Amino acid sequence: MNRLLRFSILLIFTSWAQLTHSAEDVDLEIGSGSLLLNLGSEAARYVEVFYYRPTSFNPSSKVVLVIPGSGRNADDYRDSWIESADKYDLLVVSPAYPESEYDLAAYQLGGLITNLELIDPSIEMIDGRPYKYRMEDENIKFSYVSNADEYLFEDFDKIFAQVKELTGITEEKYDLFGHSAGGQLLHRYAIFKPSSNADRIVAGNAGFYTLPNHSASFPFGLEGTNASNEQLQQSFSTKLILLLGEEDNQQETGGIMLHTPKADQQGLGRFERGNYFFEHSRTAALAREFEFSWTLEIVEGVGHNYRAMGAAAAELLYSE
Repeated sequence: MNRLLRFSILLIFTSWAQLTHSAEDVDLEIGSGSLLLNLGSEAARYVEVFYYRPTSFNPSSKVVLVIPGSGRNADDYRDSWIESADKYDLLVVSPAYPESEYDLAAYQLGGLITNLELIDPSIEMIDGRPYKYRMEDENIKFSYVSNADEYLFEDFDKIFAQVKELTGITEEKYDLFGHSAGGQLLHRYAIFKPSSNADRIVAGNAGFYTLPNHSASFPFGLEGTNASNEQLQQSFSTKLILLLGEEDNQQETGGIMLHTPKADQQGLGRFERGNYFFEHSRTAALAREFEFSWTLEIVEGVGHNYRAMGAAAAELLYSE
């Protein structure tokens, strides 16, 4: 079934009690499920979240938010964590952001920009789908969103707060894992939302990066954004983990890659780009004499595979 149609049907037939839930009228039952959460403040804005609650779940269980790639297949990402959830006693929550409502600007780029236009890209296809976009940097057109409260990054604390209310968990923080487009979103989350309630942020196999400097314009740098030097200092102290698949290199055909002169300065494959981003960030932090808490982890023998990367992330985060 078309995901947008499924969401519309779910919205129509979900009771008002569920849409305006309280801990008394909605229960995250054992096993897999989904529900709508209202993340709006002044106006209602519903986001469907897919969850898995293991039989061993208890109030001290950890919570991990799993952020999907460009396919926006939150149900599949949720399912890919079930084995790890059972093994490590995790509550898995994966929010769905349909591409029809959240384009590249609103999703991968965190909502920092709007009115995004990619002018005259050269598109390379494989197996009937696009997998490379080639274009000039100046052909990326957009408008900045000045109000940080409108960024997508604001959603994750809200999702955790509502899940905490619904389940009675005692944890005050949560972990984040994102792969591909989700990895793009999460490394930017660490930069632009360093004051969140997230504990550890795992950004896996991102397609390209926003470098933490003001010498390049967004989305490749911070020029034009409201990121201050003080915010950058706080960002470098977050627990951001770059998780890179060793074989997610320039020969990888999975996912979608953007190639522009500035993007290709970071490398031609995701593995190279991730290493470039990490070294550039560490150098920038040291030059400012800032604490640098980011780490880089490599998953050997793995390419652009969210299942394998998720399993590696779970072991990294939760195995003793």
